Amino acid sequence: MMTGQILAGASPNDAIRYQIVIIFAQASGTAIATIGVVILAFLALFNRNHQFTHLLSKLD
Repeated sequence: MMTGQILAGASPNDAIRYQIVIIFAQASGTAIATIGVVILAFLALFNRNHQFTHLLSKLD
């Protein structure tokens, strides 16, 4: 995106700012998705007493 903006005639400073915003948005999305996966895995793998349960035994 930054290269396209510079080639289109935008200010390099503006192009860099937009690129930084995009990178932070991607990092935030990845962090939120990772936290969600960890929470869902915790809920699926542990019972109320925080004991590990076998996921495969739930499928039988």
